[in-house]
Amino acid sequence: MNDRPREAVTEVAADMSGLLNLLASSTGTGLDLARLVFFACRSMPVESTCGLTLVRKGRAPRTMVATDEVARVIDALQHEVGEGPSLEAARVPTLEPADDLSTESRWPEFARRCVEETGIRSMLAVRLPLAGGDVASLTFSSRFPSAFGELTVGLAALYAPIAALGVEQLLRQQDAEELGTALTSSRQIGTAIGIIMERNLVTSEEAMAILRRSSQHLNRKLRDIAAEVAETGEMPPEPPADASR
Repeated sequence: MNDRPREAVTEVAADMSGLLNLLASSTGTGLDLARLVFFACRSMPVESTCGLTLVRKGRAPRTMVATDEVARVIDALQHEVGEGPSLEAARVPTLEPADDLSTESRWPEFARRCVEETGIRSMLAVRLPLAGGDVASLTFSSRFPSAFGELTVGLAALYAPIAALGVEQLLRQQDAEELGTALTSSRQIGTAIGIIMERNLVTSEEAMAILRRSSQHLNRKLRDIAAEVAETGEMPPEPPADASR
């Protein structure tokens, strides 16, 4: 399937202008990734679906945004088999489009199952330039073979840095929230240890051991036990002395 005539660039330019105006006037805390991916997919001069995959160091790949269920199924399949254009594009600077998954040799298991389970025949994945050790990709998929030519590759490259900015903003916000949670938990644990030390006349190590035993006994997170002790001033419940006998 060939690209629409190059006059389609005019329509794309209008879409891009509308998107940038929307982003510039936004009063939220960051770019709307879902709307951005929708715009990117709609601007493609071929019928397609789109997903945004994120891989953070030490964590499993995940789909941040998808235009529909087909895109989510495609991503889930790649995550399951550990191969595919979304994952590879997140690792390498450039990646050639997959013109026909029925004959694709770069990701044989994914390609075979993708055709069988979704009917998708061609894919285009572009890397998003992120800071640090985080990597991400924007992936377009079509039921038609050879759907992604030079024009579509260029369009995807236009959207990649904007999508990367949205991902960066979201990740930094999430990191700040996680850090805030960690600091709060640390303070609560310190407070709980101080209360236990005072009540039981024990060392800080012994107080922490009490918290751990309570956490195991109640099958609850240690930070939650510590938060209750810090808030109520009550000693955490421990297992009976003969529980291990």
